[in-house]
Amino acid sequence: VMRPQDVPMSAFYEFDRHHSLPTALERFGKETEGRARFTWPPERGYTEYFNYYAMTAPNGSHTRDDVIIKGDDDIVWINTTQVRPFAEYLRNRTDIFLLSASVVNQGLCAYYQQQHGAIPESVVGEKLPLPGNGMGEMHDNSTQALALHRYFLSSEEARQKFFITDPPFYPFDFSINVNFVALRRHDFPEIVQIMREKLAEENRYYDEGAITWDMIRKRKKVQGIYMPLVVSHATFGAQNNKTKDVLIEYAEHGRKELALFYGNVLDDW
Repeated sequence: VMRPQDVPMSAFYEFDRHHSLPTALERFGKETEGRARFTWPPERGYTEYFNYYAMTAPNGSHTRDDVIIKGDDDIVWINTTQVRPFAEYLRNRTDIFLLSASVVNQGLCAYYQQQHGAIPESVVGEKLPLPGNGMGEMHDNSTQALALHRYFLSSEEARQKFFITDPPFYPFDFSINVNFVALRRHDFPEIVQIMREKLAEENRYYDEGAITWDMIRKRKKVQGIYMPLVVSHATFGAQNNKTKDVLIEYAEHGRKELALFYGNVLDDW
């Protein structure tokens, strides 16, 4: 999906080798002429992935200022024209530790999208303060999530309202979902450290809480949402009963837009 000049190297990780996705990824890897790599590491939680970037240099050419974008495998739509500005915004704002895209189907993002008129209250009605964190009521509401996705895809006019540039940045000071975020390479050793602290304290691998809430309260890190970059996140665990419906919506939209890269992604559902 990305142009080579926007994303010089991509890495993909997959937990479940029984799913047909690894085969599709391996095929895609051959077609990208070395610009993508794929690995299936042992199940040790997400710490292993972050540790990889703390210790490994793609092609031996990284610098401390590299910006690394972490995206979930169920990101189903990206405004690719804003990916490079997204990375550059973090690079230039040295006070910011973590930068999230404006995610369709994420509670806090939905609140700000709605404040700018992108989402009618009849579709989603997120209000601040969100219950306990930045995930919002929609996190557990599959019907609402599907309605939002359908509204987002309903017309170009509807989608254009999500492209918010003023202001470009909203800070947050609690835990949110890290569906599509940018981080600096030189921060990854500290990220691994705080994830290990989380494991010791709570006996669980929880990357989202560690790199958002723990980094904010323990390390006083500034984090926020970059509104011009819009991405769509299919479903959370509690929304899984609507996952196939969401994927069908985006696959049909992709076919209408002649985006042939969807291939056989729906075969396992």
